[in-house]
Amino acid sequence: MSSMIDSINAFGREDFFTYGLFNSILMILLFLGIAYILRSMIQRYVKRKQFSNEAFIMRMVRIVIYTLASYACLSLFKPFDSILGKLWGSAGILAVVFGLAAQESLGNMVNGILISTFKPFHIGDLVKVDNGEYEGYVVDISLRHTVIQTYENTRIIIPNSVMNKAVLENISLSSSNANFLFLQISYESDLDKAMQIIREEAEKHPHYMDIRNAEEIAADMPNIVIRVIDFMDSGIQLRATIPSRSKAEGFAMLSDLRISIKKRFDAEGIEFPYPHRTIVYKKEEI
Repeated sequence: MSSMIDSINAFGREDFFTYGLFNSILMILLFLGIAYILRSMIQRYVKRKQFSNEAFIMRMVRIVIYTLASYACLSLFKPFDSILGKLWGSAGILAVVFGLAAQESLGNMVNGILISTFKPFHIGDLVKVDNGEYEGYVVDISLRHTVIQTYENTRIIIPNSVMNKAVLENISLSSSNANFLFLQISYESDLDKAMQIIREEAEKHPHYMDIRNAEEIAADMPNIVIRVIDFMDSGIQLRATIPSRSKAEGFAMLSDLRISIKKRFDAEGIEFPYPHRTIVYKKEEI
């Protein structure tokens, strides 16, 4: 039995296998098993540490581990000895050629690593890119690109080289969101009364958030700041800054407030302005 195993193991040892048939199969299984165990251990560590870019990190880990495992398995076959040797010998030349051919892809990969390392944003964050040109939630960060899901439920794929250089506003890093409500009232309306109605309606809304500290509350500082920002042709332009917990809640709150304030203005005699035109007829002399 032992001699039969030895004879089978000796099959192709000099021509194809470096260590014999059985030994090569066992070593291949060993390499793949080590790669699987190592990947599983790193994945458990990443989950335990709750890294925000878990998917990106695990892609990098799988590429590195299985590339090394593949090289180790190929080294067990005689025909690949010369190929692997020449590959290492020409690694510098290949790196230059590959770098020139895939310059943009490598740039995206490097920028993806920088994004994952310095973490200017995480998966799930609400971001504005380039002063609001793109806006939405980050749903994926890969080696090549970052995916943003917009409010319209579409997905924008931005290369990491662009994302890393862009002017980025991470709205999720803030504990509150300032929402601007623009209103016009007529010149004949009571300005103080109109501002009081805006404050009362905003403070009643469930999405309204009081961001004042204890000292500001004790000093009776207003949480809702209302400014007269312009005198328009037909009326007075007001801007109320109303805090909320998030941009989504702020959007819904402003929509509700426009309805409730309109009803209060109608009941309290505050008028919205209409365009006025004064037409002067010049009498022609006969």
